Amino acid sequence: MANWQLFLISHVPEIRPALRVGLGLAVPGAALLVVGRTDLLVYAVFGSVVGMYGRDPRRLQRFKNQVHGAVMMLCAGICGIMLAPFELHGWSLLAGGMLWAAFSSVVADRYGLKPGGAFFPLFAFCALGTLPVGEHPAVDGLATFVVTALFSIVLGQAAKFGPSTERGVETIAFPWPNVLRRAGTYLAVVLVAGTVGITLQVEHLQWIMVGAVVPLAAGSARGRLKRGAHRIAGTLVGMGVLLGIYYLRPSELMLGLVILALMFPTEAYMVRNYGLALSFFTPVIILMLQLANPTLGVQVMWDCAIGNLLGVILGIAAAAVFERRPRTQYASGAVG
Repeated sequence: MANWQLFLISHVPEIRPALRVGLGLAVPGAALLVVGRTDLLVYAVFGSVVGMYGRDPRRLQRFKNQVHGAVMMLCAGICGIMLAPFELHGWSLLAGGMLWAAFSSVVADRYGLKPGGAFFPLFAFCALGTLPVGEHPAVDGLATFVVTALFSIVLGQAAKFGPSTERGVETIAFPWPNVLRRAGTYLAVVLVAGTVGITLQVEHLQWIMVGAVVPLAAGSARGRLKRGAHRIAGTLVGMGVLLGIYYLRPSELMLGLVILALMFPTEAYMVRNYGLALSFFTPVIILMLQLANPTLGVQVMWDCAIGNLLGVILGIAAAAVFERRPRTQYASGAVG
C-alpha cells in the first residue's frame, strides 16, 4: 500500500493533464461510438492532441500554449484532409511533410511548446492526407477534427487553476536565426528520410518521415540517440500490445474503447518516459488507422516498425550532419 501511495504521489503532476487529454478524446470519441462512426476516431485522436499542450498551471499561459498548439495541428491536419482526395504519395507527400515539419518547428521553438518538435503536426498531415476518402474531402472528419481540438482548449480552461503567482513552465524565446536554422534542419532531415524511402519504394512513406523527426526534439547527439532508442523500444513494445489485442478479436466498438483508454497513459508518460508513452500510443496509431481504412491489414504493423527504425536511424545521422552544435533545451518546469 505504501509503494502504491508513493507511485500515485510521484505521478500527480502527470495525472491531471492526462485526465484532460483523455477526457478531450473520450467525450467526442464516445459520441462517435454511439452513432457508429468509428472510422472518424482518427480525426478525433489528432484533435485531442491539442490537449497535450495544456500543461502550464497558469490560465493565460496555458491558453496561449494550446492556441499555438492548435494552430500547428489544425493547419497541418486540415491541409492533409483537403489534399486527401488527391491520394498523396511519393514526392507530393514528401513536399507537404517538409513544409509542415518546418512550420511546426518554427512555432514550437519560438513559443517553447511542450511537447516540442514537429512530430504530431507532421504525423497529422501524413496520416489524414493519405486516408482513402474518395473524390471529395471528408467534411465529417474535418468537423470532428476541429470540434475535438476546440473542445480540448475548453477543457484546459475549465480546469482548476492555482494562484496567479504560481510559476509555470519556463520557456526560452530563441532568436529568429536559431529558430530558422533548426527549421532548416527539419527540412533537411525529412528530405533525406523521404528520399531514401521513395528510392527504396517504401509503401507507407509517412512512417519513415515521422520516425526521422523524433530524435530532433533532443538538443544533443546523446539526447538524440536516447530519444531514438525510446522510439524504437516503445514501438516494439506497442506492437506486442497490439498483437495481444488482435488475439482477443475485439469488435469495432471494443477497438474504439481501447483507443479511448490508451490515450490516458500516453499523455501521462509523454514527459516522464517517452518510450513507455509510445508503447501505448503505437497501438492507438495503428488501430485508429485501421478503423478509418479497413483495407489495411496486419502488414501495416511491420511497415510501421521497419519505417520507424529506418527513420530514426536516418534522423540521427542527418541531424549529426546538419546540426552539430548542442542546442539549449527548455526547462521542464511545473505542470498542472
